[in-house]
Amino acid sequence: MPVTIKDVARLAGVSPATVSLVLSNKGQVSEETRRKVLEAVQKLGYRPNVLARNLVKGKTRTVLLCAFIREDRKLSTFYGDLINSLLAATSSSGYYLQIVVRGEFFNGHPLDKREALLDIARNRLFEGLFILSHWPVQYPEVSDLVREGFPFVVVNQRVEGDGVSYVDIDHYGGAREAMRYLLEQGHTCIAHIRGPQGHRHAEERYRAYLDALIERGIPIRREYIVEGDFRRLSGRKAMERLLETHPLPTAVFCANDKMAIGALQVAKERGLRVHEDLAIFGFDGIEAVKYTDPPIPTVEQPLGELGKVAAEILMERIQGGEGKSVVLPCRLVEWSTV
Repeated sequence: MPVTIKDVARLAGVSPATVSLVLSNKGQVSEETRRKVLEAVQKLGYRPNVLARNLVKGKTRTVLLCAFIREDRKLSTFYGDLINSLLAATSSSGYYLQIVVRGEFFNGHPLDKREALLDIARNRLFEGLFILSHWPVQYPEVSDLVREGFPFVVVNQRVEGDGVSYVDIDHYGGAREAMRYLLEQGHTCIAHIRGPQGHRHAEERYRAYLDALIERGIPIRREYIVEGDFRRLSGRKAMERLLETHPLPTAVFCANDKMAIGALQVAKERGLRVHEDLAIFGFDGIEAVKYTDPPIPTVEQPLGELGKVAAEILMERIQGGEGKSVVLPCRLVEWSTV
């Protein structure tokens, strides 16, 4: 049986309240009483239940990352890097980070994110919450957290509404930078391997592609737009379709780096010189595109800053600060061999 504060009090001949005063170094306690309590603690090997004490105070120094990501697949490089940045930023603030990964379904039924988040807010095990979701987060799903006054930050997604804090990345602006780069290189036949329809970030990058062409007065060719699912294999299949179009595109803007790598592989297999015969541009800034042959220029998402800013906002919210909404810019990266 674990030693309790009552065991210490019984051996020292004092009340449990007095033991608590000695251990917390508070209140007026005689030196003789203090000595008896500390001797009893040492003799019994008593260790205070810090978690229980903190729960009573409402201070656990622990926050939760609730990630709504498909559980049947490995975490992508993107999510892994983002979670690592959140972990580092939270730790540097003196907090512990726990992680729970939820899928889209629970016991065969669509997961009720609203109910799941409310349960987290009411169990008192965490002082704050990061929400990361592959699927769009709607305001009604977090409205209970707002009403309860529970500190939370939505990461890598915008959720408009009173009391909501979020940190997102300027996907539209980053995609416009990619298109500006290709247009300034003289390309007018630019194809786009887009992300899945309905995915908010994919839609923003797709809209930037269309707007850039429209502003330059370049006709939009539907055959130059092929949908992928952000995985390398879909990039391969999309490039195979693009190489059947006439005239062939001279450049391909891919909605993420994994699809860009797949597109690069097909282009090289077909004997095309990348980036002479066909320019390929990615999005995300994952490490792998730096080492492809040739390297792929990309738009880098500031994942390290994303985690840092999200943690700063959450810590401020825990301390009673106001909510904030921040959108971070991307950075265009050209490798020296391009």
